[in-house]
Amino acid sequence: MSTVVSFPGTVNSASGGRPLGLFAINLDRSPDRWQQIEAGFGSLPWPLQRIAGIDARLDPAAVLSVRGTQLRVPPHALGWNAHRNRLFMLTEEACLAGHILAWREFLASDFDHAIILEDDAVPQQGFEAAIEALLRQGFDGDIVKLEGIYRPGGRKAFRLAEAGDRQLVRSLRPCSGAAAYLLTRKAATRLLQRIGTKLIPTDDFLWAPSYHGLKLADLAPWVVMQSGAASVIATDRAAKKADRVPPPGRKIWMAVRRGLERLLLLWAATEGKPWKMANAALAQWAPDDYTKINSQAVTAEDRRSKNG
Repeated sequence: MSTVVSFPGTVNSASGGRPLGLFAINLDRSPDRWQQIEAGFGSLPWPLQRIAGIDARLDPAAVLSVRGTQLRVPPHALGWNAHRNRLFMLTEEACLAGHILAWREFLASDFDHAIILEDDAVPQQGFEAAIEALLRQGFDGDIVKLEGIYRPGGRKAFRLAEAGDRQLVRSLRPCSGAAAYLLTRKAATRLLQRIGTKLIPTDDFLWAPSYHGLKLADLAPWVVMQSGAASVIATDRAAKKADRVPPPGRKIWMAVRRGLERLLLLWAATEGKPWKMANAALAQWAPDDYTKINSQAVTAEDRRSKNG
């Protein structure tokens, strides 16, 4: 279920639809997070719509029903994670289910593009100008990653275009987060087609073209950060291990698979022309006004989500 909370005036695009809608995933038990989303994104010139997330604590069956998955390692896991050598947890499925509901809601609308938000997303200075520039001039990508988790220095990337005071780049090290990303209708359709019943976290699925074959781009420096608030879906690390021994050979297979994913990412970034790697340049990762306090808070949250 979704609720439209803000409909500023928007102009129809050449296709007859509206250019952009914002879809924010939020659990009913987190009204404070929704208030923060409204404060950060509700006054922008694009409609903001709430996507009610499904609470794994309250209704596991509803979580599993979104794409017909099963709890094969009860009580907490669906099976083995397709991307990492550990269990794939019900809470991770609930997070993915929220994104799937947002993709479906977007495709049911008349928007040409969508920005999908998790409810800990916080817009940074330059967000509106960068998005307006992308919509006005078009962009070479199906998914544009808008967020970042603090890392020192820059990242190797191919510069594609200016976007306000940001650069649109094709990164050799895209952010693996899923707190904020812009996507086309083609991308939403393909993501729904390709996710199937794969047991993979949303962020890992999005950054790897080997899973969906879509063109990825990033804004550099990024224009959205995660608030650093405690995760409402984090799962206990011990539950992920749960005394389960990986199937024989899985560790080797995971290393091979991760290597192939990285190679295919580089292949996609160079458009099948690996010699273009010589043209990659450092792109700024974090905004200049990103503070040390922010970096400590969000890095701590990143660590919790990886361990939890």
